[in-house]
Amino acid sequence: MPIILMEEVLMGLDEVRSSLAHAVFALEDLIGDLSPELGHALQMPLQTRILTPLQDRIKMLENLTDELATAV
Repeated sequence: MPIILMEEVLMGLDEVRSSLAHAVFALEDLIGDLSPELGHALQMPLQTRILTPLQDRIKMLENLTDELATAV
């Protein structure tokens, strides 16, 4: 039973990671598509306050998933 539960947790974490990766992809496109007039005012906040933290969370999820996978 615990192995099945752990597999469900791993699948759930993978879904979260996929959702975050999709959000990162959308933000990267948005940042890249900003016009130069808006770009400077919005690019840095989007990059530093949203995009970079999401990328960090993806890395943390990948590490956690690896740790859990080795425990199973």
